[in-house]
Amino acid sequence: MKHYLFLLLILLVSSTACDAPVKKEAEKPLPVDTKIAEDGETFYEGKINRQNLLTSPLTSWFETGYEQYYLDPQWVEAHHGLLAGLRFKLFLGTWCEDSEREVPGMFKLLDAIGLDDSMLEIYAMDKDKITAANFEEGLNIINIPTLIFYKDGQEINRIVELTVESLEKDISKILTGQAYQNAYYE
Repeated sequence: MKHYLFLLLILLVSSTACDAPVKKEAEKPLPVDTKIAEDGETFYEGKINRQNLLTSPLTSWFETGYEQYYLDPQWVEAHHGLLAGLRFKLFLGTWCEDSEREVPGMFKLLDAIGLDDSMLEIYAMDKDKITAANFEEGLNIINIPTLIFYKDGQEINRIVELTVESLEKDISKILTGQAYQNAYYE
């Protein structure tokens, strides 16, 4: 009997230890507007959350990209705990190939070093890179995805559309206070 209890305990521990961080939140998807572009493509517009990305057929790319993104354990170890005091805003397009390419990796890297979804606001934009509620007002969103890093309510830096070196190196420079200019910095 002891062996069965021990085996059951091992199975329970291993099944929870292997859960992908992408599914860490039990929150419900936010109600969100679904729009149709002039070209007939359907997309989300407005404030969304991780569950919107995980559960929508419009974002089937998210979970696959997240699972396939390689995490270097040494990078994770070197950056663990560096999110303390930070907040983020992420502007993306559920229709956007650049968002499909970059957003899953952004989530996986930040999750690995301690991202709590309460630290992150996510906004889905239309093809003109605007939202009906003007969530982007005053933020100079010109290309997406745009991930903005905030400390004490002030923007400290941002990644815009594509990386300069790689997601790991760009995020590392921002988190460690090194000089970093996004791909569109003027």
